[in-house]
Amino acid sequence: MRYPIRVRLAVAVGGCLLVAAAVSPVVAGPGPAGAAAPPAGTLHGEGGSFAEPIITTIEADTGLNTLPETTDFFNANVDNARDDFADGSADFAVSEFPLTSAQAATAAAAGRSFAYVPIAADAVALGAVVECSADVTLKSTTMCAHLQLDPADAADIFTQHVTQWSAIPTVQAGGPVAPTASSNTIVPLNLIDPSAGSYDLAAYLASTPAGKTTWDSFLTANKITDAAPSEVWPTDGGITGGDLNLANTLVPLDPSNNLPRVNPQGWGVGNVGPLAADWLTYEARDIPSIALENTAGSFVPPTVAATQAAEADATFDTSTNLVTFNASTTDKGAYPVVQMSYLIVPTTGLSPAKAVALASLIRFTLSAAGQKDIESLGAAPPTAAMIAAGENVADTVAAEGTTPTTTTTTTTTVPATTSTTAVTGAGGGSTDTGTGTDDSTGSDTVGSSSTGSGSSLAFTGADVWPLAGIGAMLVLVAALARRRLRRGVPG
Repeated sequence: MRYPIRVRLAVAVGGCLLVAAAVSPVVAGPGPAGAAAPPAGTLHGEGGSFAEPIITTIEADTGLNTLPETTDFFNANVDNARDDFADGSADFAVSEFPLTSAQAATAAAAGRSFAYVPIAADAVALGAVVECSADVTLKSTTMCAHLQLDPADAADIFTQHVTQWSAIPTVQAGGPVAPTASSNTIVPLNLIDPSAGSYDLAAYLASTPAGKTTWDSFLTANKITDAAPSEVWPTDGGITGGDLNLANTLVPLDPSNNLPRVNPQGWGVGNVGPLAADWLTYEARDIPSIALENTAGSFVPPTVAATQAAEADATFDTSTNLVTFNASTTDKGAYPVVQMSYLIVPTTGLSPAKAVALASLIRFTLSAAGQKDIESLGAAPPTAAMIAAGENVADTVAAEGTTPTTTTTTTTTVPATTSTTAVTGAGGGSTDTGTGTDDSTGSDTVGSSSTGSGSSLAFTGADVWPLAGIGAMLVLVAALARRRLRRGVPG
């Protein structure tokens, strides 16, 4: 019997923790605010829910590669995750956006330099549960076939300008759909937590003149004066808990066996929402999705091949390791809304055990086995150039615990993208306006540093080796103080 990935991950990590507790003397740093500190011997990562299936699968499959350190992944929102990485609460972060200027300044003040490792290009899919048949035996005959949307129609849906599926002219190849009465009402879903999906969907809706008119009216009605895409949706209502809860709203799991409900009429009929493509099939949900029109005029579903086509059209900046997805007017096979997920890793300040473990995690993610995991979840692995750059970062991380390094640092502002289609925060090199919960007001920044050979790394900070002893003492004091405070706070 093959158990769900959450069960298998819990068993694997639980077994590894027993080994790590016996052999590892390393004490992990404090965890995210309000959460218990990770157990000793834990390589602690944080990130939004966008790439959570990819990270949990890779962490489960990397197995003994990171021992005696074990890995965990706290599912915070993407803004909080970057905050915690910057101040040292997290050993690494998983993010679709670079650090903001404020976060980079926090990292610099803490003596933490960092680098980006692109690990997976993931389509922002529109999961949709629209029934055209009362047949409950097969999803293929129950769900409306070949749903497709252009930016203007998608804008009508997500601004509630149109409230019935049958009223959308291009919602199905060949004409409007004929949904069942219970499924015809459109229920647009959006995430309250900061999300790459929200950012990219907003950019896509405004990527044509007709869509932008509808979107701008929606922003005005919600008293939003800044029309730039944001990882925070303009309205206050929506779904909390990230992509997991959005996926569960579309296709709920049966609590008796933790598998998707078999009867499609028990799903979230009429619902539609943006989530990463790696969530469509995760835990066997098989969520139906919509083909979106790209700038070449083709309606393209969020497949691995379509994501790889968009990745092939992208620009990779070897000085920062950031990716810009470009709108191609000729590539009919490219999916129009793609996001790059990055590991953000420290290049100074880790203990030897954590440095070796993190380097192993990077290398496994970039290996053939790691790429197989990424593709199996519907995302596209990094290109050869991205893999080479990531391996260079892994070498730098692995050397942290053995050879102190001196870096020459410059800070560079990542320019806003000029693409007219949906772009990404990190991949598109766009400016983070600070509208999310991270309270930043500056643009996204990265540091660049050359080690004298090989690819240059995107990191910023200072040599902190002279302060290692003091830093260790401060971490211990902070951990003890945090535990004492927690004991005095009711649960």
